[in-house]
Amino acid sequence: MNEKRQGRSQTLTQEPSSMKTHPQQMVVTQQSGLPTYDGSIRIELSNRPVPYHISRCYPGTLSEAECRKSSLNSCRLACMSLDVVRGRTPPQTLQHSLSGPCVQRLETMSYLLENHLRTHQELKAKLCYLPAVPMLVYTTLVSPDTTETVVSLCVGKSTYWVTLVFHRSGSRWICTTADLG
Repeated sequence: MNEKRQGRSQTLTQEPSSMKTHPQQMVVTQQSGLPTYDGSIRIELSNRPVPYHISRCYPGTLSEAECRKSSLNSCRLACMSLDVVRGRTPPQTLQHSLSGPCVQRLETMSYLLENHLRTHQELKAKLCYLPAVPMLVYTTLVSPDTTETVVSLCVGKSTYWVTLVFHRSGSRWICTTADLG
């Protein structure tokens, strides 16, 4: 990235893994004592690498594997949340990753969208039949127990933004907010 402008940075190479990824580079930049991480991941539906940017609001470090895993999981959860709203996936598939109220809000949104699409077939054709393809992921590690992520998804020619808020519950991360727009 802009290494001259962002100060001290370190480039790491990524190891190939079983997640259908190819070697990429991750750039770690340190400003004001808090690091940011920039890299890219490969997603099955995307024909190009999906860039990610992770910033921290508290001291600490992340490994490249943690950055990639977090970004990949956020992309998958954003796509699955959109599929629930579009009526393509049953909400029960997300019960292990989302809190109960979050699943209920997605179900409500799905019901409202389904009713709206009954009278707008052209919108239904644009929204419901094409796959959701991640375009970028921005993550902020707010505290050791809270993470906020924004994922940009394309469905055909339309772009949608999904905001995910994760809270640590014991040793698991649970999504408490999945906002699609």
